[in-house]
Amino acid sequence: MLKKYLLVLISVFGCQQSYAGGVSLGATRLVYPTSEDQVTLKIYNTDNKGNYLIQSWVSDENNKKVKDFIITPPLFVIKAGSDNILKVVFSGDKSTLPKDREKILFLNAKVIPSLSEQEQKIDNALLISTTTKIKLFIRPDSIKEDSFESYKKLKCSYEAGKIKVTNDSPFYMNLVSLSVNGKEISDAETISPMSSVYLSEGLKGSHLSFNFINDYGVQVKDRQCHF
Repeated sequence: MLKKYLLVLISVFGCQQSYAGGVSLGATRLVYPTSEDQVTLKIYNTDNKGNYLIQSWVSDENNKKVKDFIITPPLFVIKAGSDNILKVVFSGDKSTLPKDREKILFLNAKVIPSLSEQEQKIDNALLISTTTKIKLFIRPDSIKEDSFESYKKLKCSYEAGKIKVTNDSPFYMNLVSLSVNGKEISDAETISPMSSVYLSEGLKGSHLSFNFINDYGVQVKDRQCHF
């Protein structure tokens, strides 16, 4: 009898735990200095029974696979109660990378569970595959500023009735829980280097409050940007 296996794909963005059994990544973001040949990321399987197939790749902001970055191993089985290391390697021409600001890409790790002996006996089995997607920041070695202090370069103003937030730093700015006068106006904003975003209309205040997410994925709380 032909057995049917239905594979359901679930994507999880920026989440430390992939929730496919006990498989999780060791970080919520990854920084790749251009001076390095590779960076590494640990992956864990805390499930005491299940083995999982892991497939990893790097994609751009349009979810297109990036050929200049390779991950080794690209496909492997992580056994129950074990861990492994993913190596992220840039194989392209580094001279094509930005020199004055970060570039953002994404590391994807798809987790596919294995079937137990009992599940293999079922004619119709459901497999749930989870893909965890975290930010991969390509950081030029020429940048000498401190990324942990970058939020201090934010500038806030009112323009055409909207709140304008400008990032004058060479780093991507990751902000959460943005509020004015105690009223949340955005749950999260990623502001590109040397660029601005426009937020809520018709809301006046003396400053914008926010939490800043640093390179370790830690929230630095209650920061302010004055108008």
